[in-house]
Amino acid sequence: MEVTHKGQVVYSGFVSKGIILLRIELLEPKSLEFKAGQYLAVLLPNLDKASYYSIASSPNKKGEVELLVKEDKLGTGAAYLYSLKAGDVVQLHMPMGDAYLREDSKRNLIFVAGASGASYIRSMIHYLDETDQLANREVHYFLGCREESELLESDFMHALAKKYSGFHYHPALSHQEDWEGHTGLITEVVDRLTPNDLSEWQAYSAGSPAMVKAVADELIANKNLKPSAFFSDLYTPEV
Repeated sequence: MEVTHKGQVVYSGFVSKGIILLRIELLEPKSLEFKAGQYLAVLLPNLDKASYYSIASSPNKKGEVELLVKEDKLGTGAAYLYSLKAGDVVQLHMPMGDAYLREDSKRNLIFVAGASGASYIRSMIHYLDETDQLANREVHYFLGCREESELLESDFMHALAKKYSGFHYHPALSHQEDWEGHTGLITEVVDRLTPNDLSEWQAYSAGSPAMVKAVADELIANKNLKPSAFFSDLYTPEV
Protein backbone atom coordinates (compact mmCIF):
# COMPACT_ATOMS: atom_id res chain seq x y z
CA MET A 1 0.00 0.00 0.00
CA GLU A 2 1.26 3.46 -0.91
CA VAL A 3 2.45 5.76 1.86
CA THR A 4 0.62 9.09 1.55
CA HIS A 5 1.71 10.70 4.84
CA LYS A 6 4.43 10.38 7.44
CA GLY A 7 3.75 11.44 11.00
CA GLN A 8 5.39 11.61 14.40
CA VAL A 9 3.76 10.47 17.62
CA VAL A 10 3.41 13.36 20.07
CA TYR A 11 1.13 11.73 22.64
CA SER A 12 -0.04 8.28 23.73
CA GLY A 13 -2.20 7.67 26.80
CA PHE A 14 -5.24 5.81 28.10
CA VAL A 15 -8.59 7.57 27.80
CA SER A 16 -10.78 4.67 28.95
CA LYS A 17 -10.32 1.06 29.99
CA GLY A 18 -8.28 -0.71 27.32
CA ILE A 19 -8.27 2.22 24.87
CA ILE A 20 -5.44 4.67 24.19
CA LEU A 21 -5.55 7.99 22.39
CA LEU A 22 -2.67 8.32 19.94
CA ARG A 23 -1.94 11.82 18.60
CA ILE A 24 0.19 11.97 15.47
CA GLU A 25 1.64 15.21 14.10
CA LEU A 26 1.91 15.17 10.32
CA LEU A 27 5.42 15.63 8.93
CA GLU A 28 5.22 14.93 5.22
CA PRO A 29 3.00 16.45 3.99
CA LYS A 30 2.20 18.61 7.00
CA SER A 31 -1.58 18.71 6.57
CA LEU A 32 -4.51 16.52 5.60
CA GLU A 33 -7.88 17.28 4.05
CA PHE A 34 -10.46 14.71 5.09
CA LYS A 35 -14.12 14.36 6.01
CA ALA A 36 -15.40 13.54 9.49
CA GLY A 37 -15.98 9.81 9.64
CA GLN A 38 -13.21 8.71 7.28
CA TYR A 39 -10.46 6.28 8.24
CA LEU A 40 -6.79 5.56 7.57
CA ALA A 41 -4.32 2.70 7.27
CA VAL A 42 -1.25 2.39 9.47
CA LEU A 43 1.51 0.58 7.59
CA LEU A 44 3.15 -1.99 9.84
CA PRO A 45 6.96 -2.06 9.67
CA ASN A 46 8.57 -5.22 8.27
CA LEU A 47 5.16 -6.80 7.69
CA ASP A 48 3.69 -6.32 4.26
CA LYS A 49 0.34 -5.37 5.78
CA ALA A 50 -1.64 -2.50 7.26
CA SER A 51 -4.05 -1.93 10.12
CA TYR A 52 -7.14 0.26 9.71
CA TYR A 53 -8.50 2.83 12.17
CA SER A 54 -11.11 5.57 12.11
CA ILE A 55 -9.66 9.06 12.31
CA ALA A 56 -10.94 10.13 15.72
CA SER A 57 -10.06 13.81 15.42
CA SER A 58 -11.97 16.62 13.76
CA PRO A 59 -11.16 17.62 10.17
CA ASN A 60 -10.44 21.09 11.56
CA LYS A 61 -7.18 19.69 12.96
CA LYS A 62 -5.44 19.55 9.60
CA GLY A 63 -1.90 19.19 10.97
CA GLU A 64 -2.51 16.09 13.04
CA VAL A 65 -4.64 12.98 13.36
CA GLU A 66 -5.86 11.24 16.48
CA LEU A 67 -6.56 7.51 16.76
CA LEU A 68 -8.36 5.53 19.44
CA VAL A 69 -6.78 2.10 19.71
CA LYS A 70 -8.35 -0.78 21.61
CA GLU A 71 -6.00 -3.18 23.33
CA ASP A 72 -5.76 -6.46 21.44
CA LYS A 73 -3.03 -8.84 22.56
CA LEU A 74 -3.45 -10.95 19.43
CA GLY A 75 -3.61 -8.09 16.93
CA THR A 76 -0.37 -7.02 15.27
CA GLY A 77 -1.74 -3.55 14.48
CA ALA A 78 -2.81 -2.80 18.05
CA ALA A 79 0.45 -4.24 19.42
CA TYR A 80 2.44 -1.96 17.13
CA LEU A 81 0.47 1.17 18.00
CA TYR A 82 0.61 0.39 21.73
CA SER A 83 4.39 0.14 21.47
CA LEU A 84 4.78 3.63 20.02
CA LYS A 85 6.09 6.49 22.12
CA ALA A 86 6.57 10.22 21.59
CA GLY A 87 9.03 10.84 18.78
CA ASP A 88 8.37 7.63 16.87
CA VAL A 89 7.61 8.04 13.16
CA VAL A 90 4.71 6.23 11.49
CA GLN A 91 3.71 5.70 7.87
CA LEU A 92 0.09 6.24 6.88
CA HIS A 93 -2.26 5.91 3.93
CA MET A 94 -5.24 8.29 4.13
CA PRO A 95 -7.97 9.29 3.92
CA MET A 96 -10.34 6.45 3.02
CA GLY A 97 -14.02 5.61 3.43
CA ASP A 98 -17.37 6.68 2.03
CA ALA A 99 -19.38 6.63 5.28
CA TYR A 100 -18.39 10.17 6.17
CA LEU A 101 -20.62 12.92 7.55
CA ARG A 102 -22.90 14.34 4.85
CA GLU A 103 -22.51 18.07 5.43
CA ASP A 104 -24.86 18.99 2.61
CA SER A 105 -27.70 17.68 4.78
CA LYS A 106 -29.10 19.42 7.85
CA ARG A 107 -31.20 16.43 8.88
CA ASN A 108 -31.51 15.21 12.43
CA LEU A 109 -29.01 12.51 13.34
CA ILE A 110 -28.72 9.15 15.08
CA PHE A 111 -25.23 8.02 16.13
CA VAL A 112 -24.74 4.48 17.45
CA ALA A 113 -21.36 3.13 18.56
CA GLY A 114 -20.16 0.05 20.34
CA ALA A 115 -17.04 0.49 22.54
CA SER A 116 -14.07 1.55 20.38
CA GLY A 117 -16.45 2.25 17.48
CA ALA A 118 -16.85 5.57 19.28
CA SER A 119 -13.78 6.85 17.43
CA TYR A 120 -15.82 7.04 14.19
CA ILE A 121 -18.55 9.02 15.93
CA ARG A 122 -16.11 11.20 17.90
CA SER A 123 -14.74 12.85 14.77
CA MET A 124 -18.22 13.81 13.59
CA ILE A 125 -19.52 15.09 16.92
CA HIS A 126 -16.43 17.21 17.60
CA TYR A 127 -16.62 18.65 14.10
CA LEU A 128 -20.36 19.40 14.37
CA ASP A 129 -19.75 21.20 17.66
CA GLU A 130 -16.81 23.21 16.31
CA THR A 131 -18.76 24.31 13.25
CA ASP A 132 -21.96 25.25 15.12
CA GLN A 133 -24.01 22.51 13.46
CA LEU A 134 -25.54 21.14 16.66
CA ALA A 135 -27.60 24.16 17.60
CA ASN A 136 -30.67 23.66 15.40
CA ARG A 137 -31.10 19.91 15.02
CA GLU A 138 -31.94 16.81 17.05
CA VAL A 139 -29.02 14.46 17.66
CA HIS A 140 -29.15 11.18 19.62
CA TYR A 141 -25.82 9.53 20.45
CA PHE A 142 -25.95 5.95 21.74
CA LEU A 143 -22.75 4.42 23.12
CA GLY A 144 -22.81 0.79 24.21
CA CYS A 145 -20.07 -0.69 26.42
CA ARG A 146 -19.70 -3.55 28.87
CA GLU A 147 -18.87 -1.38 31.90
CA GLU A 148 -18.64 2.28 32.86
CA SER A 149 -14.83 2.41 32.73
CA GLU A 150 -15.00 1.73 28.98
CA LEU A 151 -17.14 4.77 28.17
CA LEU A 152 -15.33 7.38 26.11
CA GLU A 153 -15.56 11.14 26.76
CA SER A 154 -18.73 10.93 28.83
CA ASP A 155 -18.02 14.25 30.57
CA PHE A 156 -17.63 15.98 27.21
CA MET A 157 -20.85 14.41 25.85
CA HIS A 158 -22.83 15.37 28.95
CA ALA A 159 -21.50 18.92 28.57
CA LEU A 160 -22.73 19.01 24.98
CA ALA A 161 -26.15 17.87 26.16
CA LYS A 162 -26.22 20.90 28.48
CA LYS A 163 -24.93 23.22 25.74
CA TYR A 164 -27.41 22.10 23.07
CA SER A 165 -31.05 21.36 23.90
CA GLY A 166 -31.32 18.99 20.94
CA PHE A 167 -28.25 16.87 21.76
CA HIS A 168 -28.98 13.68 23.69
CA TYR A 169 -26.29 11.33 25.00
CA HIS A 170 -27.37 7.77 25.86
CA PRO A 171 -24.60 5.59 27.34
CA ALA A 172 -25.67 1.99 27.95
CA LEU A 173 -23.90 -0.82 29.80
CA SER A 174 -24.40 -4.53 29.26
CA HIS A 175 -22.30 -6.07 32.05
CA GLN A 176 -22.48 -3.80 35.11
CA GLU A 177 -25.12 -4.11 37.82
CA ASP A 178 -24.29 -1.02 39.92
CA TRP A 179 -25.26 1.36 37.14
CA GLU A 180 -28.32 3.59 37.20
CA GLY A 181 -28.30 4.38 33.47
CA HIS A 182 -29.46 2.39 30.47
CA THR A 183 -28.68 -1.32 30.44
CA GLY A 184 -28.91 -4.19 27.98
CA LEU A 185 -28.14 -4.48 24.30
CA ILE A 186 -27.59 -1.15 22.58
CA THR A 187 -30.17 -2.05 19.92
CA GLU A 188 -32.82 -2.35 22.65
CA VAL A 189 -31.91 1.07 24.02
CA VAL A 190 -32.01 2.56 20.51
CA ASP A 191 -35.47 1.07 19.99
CA ARG A 192 -36.79 2.53 23.26
CA LEU A 193 -35.42 6.05 22.88
CA THR A 194 -35.54 6.99 19.20
CA PRO A 195 -38.58 8.60 17.58
CA ASN A 196 -40.88 6.19 15.77
CA ASP A 197 -40.58 7.97 12.44
CA LEU A 198 -36.99 8.46 11.25
CA SER A 199 -37.92 8.80 7.59
CA GLU A 200 -36.27 12.25 7.41
CA TRP A 201 -33.27 11.42 9.61
CA GLN A 202 -29.76 10.09 8.98
CA ALA A 203 -27.93 7.45 11.01
CA TYR A 204 -24.23 6.60 11.44
CA SER A 205 -22.95 3.51 13.23
CA ALA A 206 -19.70 1.72 14.11
CA GLY A 207 -18.80 -1.25 16.28
CA SER A 208 -18.87 -4.97 15.63
CA PRO A 209 -20.29 -5.92 12.20
CA ALA A 210 -23.10 -7.85 13.89
CA MET A 211 -24.06 -4.86 16.05
CA VAL A 212 -24.00 -2.45 13.12
CA LYS A 213 -26.23 -4.74 11.04
CA ALA A 214 -28.64 -5.15 13.95
CA VAL A 215 -28.83 -1.36 14.36
CA ALA A 216 -29.48 -0.90 10.64
CA ASP A 217 -32.18 -3.57 10.64
CA GLU A 218 -33.85 -2.03 13.69
CA LEU A 219 -33.91 1.53 12.36
CA ILE A 220 -34.98 0.60 8.85
CA ALA A 221 -37.58 -2.05 9.68
CA ASN A 222 -39.10 -0.49 12.80
CA LYS A 223 -38.35 3.23 12.59
CA ASN A 224 -38.85 4.01 8.88
CA LEU A 225 -35.25 5.09 8.29
CA LYS A 226 -34.43 5.09 4.59
CA PRO A 227 -31.68 2.53 3.77
CA SER A 228 -29.82 5.22 1.81
CA ALA A 229 -29.69 7.33 5.01
CA PHE A 230 -27.74 4.71 7.01
CA PHE A 231 -23.96 5.07 6.93
CA SER A 232 -21.26 2.68 8.11
CA ASP A 233 -18.04 1.28 6.70
CA LEU A 234 -19.02 -2.11 8.08
CA TYR A 235 -22.48 -2.64 6.59
CA THR A 236 -24.51 -1.12 3.77
CA PRO A 237 -28.25 -1.91 3.70
CA GLU A 238 -29.83 -2.81 0.39
CA VAL A 239 -31.53 0.25 -1.00
